[in-house]
Amino acid sequence: MSKRLKVLISAYACEPGKGSEPEVGWQWALQMARHHDVTVLTRANNRQAIEPAIEALRGRQPVPMFIYHDRSRLVLEFKRRAKAVKLYYLLWQRSARDVVARLHEIHQYDLMHHVTFAGFRYPVAIWGHGVPCIWGPVGGIESIPFALLPWRHPASLRYEVLRNANNLLQAAPFHVLPKRARATTLILVSTQEMKETFAKLGFDSEVMPTIGLNPAELPFHPHRQTSGPLRLLFVGNVVTLKGIDLALAALGQSQTNATLTVIGTGNYLEAAKHEVVRLGLGERVKFQGRIPREEVLKIYGGYDVFLFPSLHDTGGYAVIEAMFNELPVICLDCGGPAVTVKDGCGLKVALGGRAEVITNLATSIRWYDQNRAALAEHGKAARDVILGEFDWQKKGTQMDGRYREAVRRSQTQAKQPDSNVGYSGMGSFARLVHHIFSIGGLTLAGLALVLIAGLGFLSVSHLKQQAGAIVRDTLPGLSMAGEANASMTQGFNRMLLLLVTDNPDERARLRREIDSFSQTTSSYLASYAGAVYEKEDQALFEALKQRRHAYLQVRERALDLIDRQQSQEAIGLYERELLSTYQRYKEAGDRLFEYNMRQGKERGQAIMRVCTATQWVVTGIGVAIFILGFVIGLFK
Repeated sequence: MSKRLKVLISAYACEPGKGSEPEVGWQWALQMARHHDVTVLTRANNRQAIEPAIEALRGRQPVPMFIYHDRSRLVLEFKRRAKAVKLYYLLWQRSARDVVARLHEIHQYDLMHHVTFAGFRYPVAIWGHGVPCIWGPVGGIESIPFALLPWRHPASLRYEVLRNANNLLQAAPFHVLPKRARATTLILVSTQEMKETFAKLGFDSEVMPTIGLNPAELPFHPHRQTSGPLRLLFVGNVVTLKGIDLALAALGQSQTNATLTVIGTGNYLEAAKHEVVRLGLGERVKFQGRIPREEVLKIYGGYDVFLFPSLHDTGGYAVIEAMFNELPVICLDCGGPAVTVKDGCGLKVALGGRAEVITNLATSIRWYDQNRAALAEHGKAARDVILGEFDWQKKGTQMDGRYREAVRRSQTQAKQPDSNVGYSGMGSFARLVHHIFSIGGLTLAGLALVLIAGLGFLSVSHLKQQAGAIVRDTLPGLSMAGEANASMTQGFNRMLLLLVTDNPDERARLRREIDSFSQTTSSYLASYAGAVYEKEDQALFEALKQRRHAYLQVRERALDLIDRQQSQEAIGLYERELLSTYQRYKEAGDRLFEYNMRQGKERGQAIMRVCTATQWVVTGIGVAIFILGFVIGLFK
């Protein structure tokens, strides 16, 4: 048996039965205690949940020793009132560094491991103590592509734009991420995107999902196949980053009678309900709100497919729970779900343009609807993946190998440069700036630069949005509405000629042309339906379809009279109904075409307004920066 190492685990979030990050911290602590002598540094407010759970485990397996640490009551009160979780986390890591140093002086650890928070953005307390250290698995670099940003949900859009910008900055070669990587013996990442980011900076890392399950403790409800509508399930926060809008749009385009049940709440819930109405999904979508995890675990077996088009989930506990219960998964090929969902246990949709992603999600739904036998096959493969790779005990054995690899690597590698000794997460450039520049000047300059960068990013984003809307909506809309109108008119003209023609050969030719133009009109209208994004557009399009349906019904009656050699009756029907229904049909088509013309004009004008406003505002900010810089420099 290999020697047990003395290990310090830093787990800010660590609490049994809480799920998410607290569950990650708790499980890594328990699993590694089976292999090594583990001390866990965590928050004091976790103690109430941890101590009874540890006592229940004592005697059944080796248990870790917990050290509890928090900042002063004043700082804790500020965190609670201001909801400043991330700021408090940074302050906690700074003070925890001193606690780690004191503990190491007493226990002389062989290895240190940071597990939570599992985000890559923040400095952690384990660096710079002269022992091998493991960072992760970490993630969070996954960003939403421009085309898939939540443009219709301003609250989410602001957050995602700032997050994307922060990711770009954090991953830059001149930022502190390379220095943090150099201070780490072994980097573990939870997504392929995170691995690629480190690779671009010249650092190796290993993909290891940060989440897991205890299969023996979970109820197993195998999938029950039915012949009714395909039953889709989503479990999670109803927020835009989970791709709920994409899921609803895909359901509408799937050309199936599939249903979707959404379990969870969030700031996109009301918008999602409105989207269901707009898309005409009615009873096919059910929102069940938040349900206790114990109840959710019992209902997976009542569904066919887990639909989870999340745009930047590092893990995804609901995904592995669904797979454990033999549900294949439809997800996007990004983040944690892309690592979890292997070939043969689900369908992954590549990122791309919004219309393309929705179409491919819809195709995936339709594929499972038409291939019911694949549900059982993929479901069993999904369960096998979870049992083989996401069982916490197996993950603990895997991490044990990483621990020993980190110790071996530290023994064979050259000594770390002195610049990393005592490294706290702040780069040397940042320390230089901190010493040379005044706090006031640095703050003002930073705010000004952030303002310019934010303004530039948002203005360019808006320009791209408007230009993209013209390309994907206005131009196709004009083209398809115009072509539909043209074929509609041609078909009606042939109908008039048919009414006054007695020649059988001529009538047969005209009938063929009427059918051809009718099919052409249907084709263009079907294409137009895939490019409807606005409520007004939808209303005009629905009105056109209704009036076309009324016209076609009257036209069929007229054609039937002509076929029965009742020309006078057909002409009378034309005068009484056919002409008026066609005029209403034509008016609806004209209004749809005029709407697209107006949209194009408005979007072009919006682009010009943004360009002009950005030009003046950036100029004004530049002048203000110059004046402020001069004043600060003069009086520093």
